[in-house]
Amino acid sequence: MYRDLDFDTAFRACDPYTGRLLQARAACSTQQLHHSLESARAAARQWAHADWAERAGSLRLLADALRKQAGALVAALMAEIGKLRFEAEEEVARAADWCEFVADQGEQWLADEWQGGARLIRRPWGIVLAVAPWNYPLWQLVRPLATALAAGNACLLKPPPAAPITSGLLEPLLQQCLPPGLAQLVWLDELGTISALAASDLFVFTGGETAGRQLAAQAGHYLKPCVLELGGNNAMVVLEDADIASAARLAAKSRCTNAGQRCTAIQRLIVVDTIASEFREALLAELGRYRCGERDAPTTTLAPMATAGVKARLQRWLSAAQHNGAQTLLGGQAAGGEGYHFPATLLQVAGPGNPAFDEELFGPAATLTAAPDALSAISMAGQVRQGLVASVWGGDVEQVRRLLRGFRAGSLFINRIPSSRFELPFAGTGASGFGSTLGRDGLLAMTQPQVWA
Repeated sequence: MYRDLDFDTAFRACDPYTGRLLQARAACSTQQLHHSLESARAAARQWAHADWAERAGSLRLLADALRKQAGALVAALMAEIGKLRFEAEEEVARAADWCEFVADQGEQWLADEWQGGARLIRRPWGIVLAVAPWNYPLWQLVRPLATALAAGNACLLKPPPAAPITSGLLEPLLQQCLPPGLAQLVWLDELGTISALAASDLFVFTGGETAGRQLAAQAGHYLKPCVLELGGNNAMVVLEDADIASAARLAAKSRCTNAGQRCTAIQRLIVVDTIASEFREALLAELGRYRCGERDAPTTTLAPMATAGVKARLQRWLSAAQHNGAQTLLGGQAAGGEGYHFPATLLQVAGPGNPAFDEELFGPAATLTAAPDALSAISMAGQVRQGLVASVWGGDVEQVRRLLRGFRAGSLFINRIPSSRFELPFAGTGASGFGSTLGRDGLLAMTQPQVWA
């Protein structure tokens, strides 16, 4: 059986500021899962024939419902995940905007095509099972839901283990806005997840690499197609003609937003030797602006980590990195007292071979590595098994483009920090997974092509 901190089976919400238990919920029974699967199958058969006006109308209803419930959803995200208020507000807005975006674009993206004298149509899979992580619980539930519904599927959603309150608020909105059985939360344990996977038609997983590998093996056993978005361990390369002040400011923002618990966050900062000292001082100053504190206090600019488990895991990785020669430049030790606070941390590492360079550090911790020249820096950035996003900063954009040719990552950014956009595909390579979750490609992943010749 799989064991991963991103895939704990206990649905328990704890306050990250105090550690106090807020809510606990049991997994559903086998009978409840079977009922969900049966009702989803019946709903999928009908929904596959729904016209676009009905599909888009339902998505717009859901977008409106999310906005009307924004106050409660923001409060839940702050309470059980520990998000800063603006972070929670942005997540709710993003989920609602995504539903509306898919409603606006989906008809065009799903339109029949003519290829080689034959007609290509897009058919729904049937039932999509989506497993969501805890770092952006609302967004990661709504993201696959909107595209699954737009493509004509039913959708079963496994809530994140640390976010039963937020997930529970979404549940009545699905019942209010969508036909019965079409979109359901299924509170699954390990065995239940495998049973649901076996009975579904497409599996979508966002989370850690360990659980992703194990669940992908189960999908392979049952011959189920899957979309996996796994870890990042993303690099930012800073060349000698870069805007050092902007690069340092945005690197710190990328690493500390949502307490660094983001798959697109910059982790490995690789800087050309000639500017390494200047960049280090600028980065330390910027990271120093992110401070732990009390909930909703104006001086609190760094959220706590979401769970005790992820805080402990980050500390273990940092201790292993220090044992293997990493030099601590800032932070490095979990804050004392109640709650799951962890200060902004920066380690100086030599490069590949140190755990802090090779593994994803899911939290407000980054590494700094010096490289002798631009080519060495780009080469070092690619010497990890993950390949989600990367960022390169330099004054000569054409040189940066030349350097990046052949670089293995799903998305590359020049003089910008990584992000995901609704209209563009978002996908990883290597140990960061496969399949797209946004853009036209993300919508088409929820369909299977059928040729009429």
